[in-house]
Amino acid sequence: MKILRNRQKVEAFWQRVAKNRARRLLMLDYDGTLAPFVPARMKAFPYPGIGRILERILESRKNRVVIISGRNAKEVRRLLGLNRAVEIWGGHGTERLLPSGRLVRLPLPQASEKTFRRVKDWARAACLSGSLEAKHGSVAFHVRGMKKERASALIEKVTEFFEGVSMDSGLAVAAFDGGVELRTKGMDKGRVVRDLVRDMGWACACSYYGDDFTDEDAFEALYDNGVSFLVRRRFRPTRADVWIIPPDELKDCLLRYIL
Repeated sequence: MKILRNRQKVEAFWQRVAKNRARRLLMLDYDGTLAPFVPARMKAFPYPGIGRILERILESRKNRVVIISGRNAKEVRRLLGLNRAVEIWGGHGTERLLPSGRLVRLPLPQASEKTFRRVKDWARAACLSGSLEAKHGSVAFHVRGMKKERASALIEKVTEFFEGVSMDSGLAVAAFDGGVELRTKGMDKGRVVRDLVRDMGWACACSYYGDDFTDEDAFEALYDNGVSFLVRRRFRPTRADVWIIPPDELKDCLLRYIL
């Protein structure tokens, strides 16, 4: 574990986590954080032991655990495979799967829905459907596992197309580790973090764990209201407070919530 900024804030955070009466909000990205990246994204299962640690964390009423992912929420639930129900925000916050199993989806503008259909038709005509992930509120194009030259060429091609169709549709183009995405403007992980922190209150010990560029919105949103953790094997510039290497350092951190 390497503290990147504000050591005093980080140390004070862990002291609050250790207090028996402290309420905790534990927010976690999925891909690249709880699970390693794999070319076959439907086989991206959690690191060994992570599921059991999360279930032990969920046993305590002091802990509110929320998974925040770009994936569809139900897809994350299947991959996690937990015996205990957990709150999941999918599609960068466009849908919310409650522990009760109820799925709430934000309505999308007709222009956005029309553009997503256009993207899927374009991908089908270009024989790229296998690399396209259609989600509520976004579509993502994946190149993980491809050779570098082909991946770069495809990202350039898809980005150009996404930028062309996004102009009048209320959508934005965003790169992520292993692809590019066309998603609803104003819907990102930072917005979810702000809503959750506001709901829990200032006295809560809040934290967010993520790895990707899309998690930077969450790191920035949390700021002085908690501690953010960059979860990556290789360091990159970030707004996060702490850098940890998965899976061992991630497990060490999560075990601290079991008290």
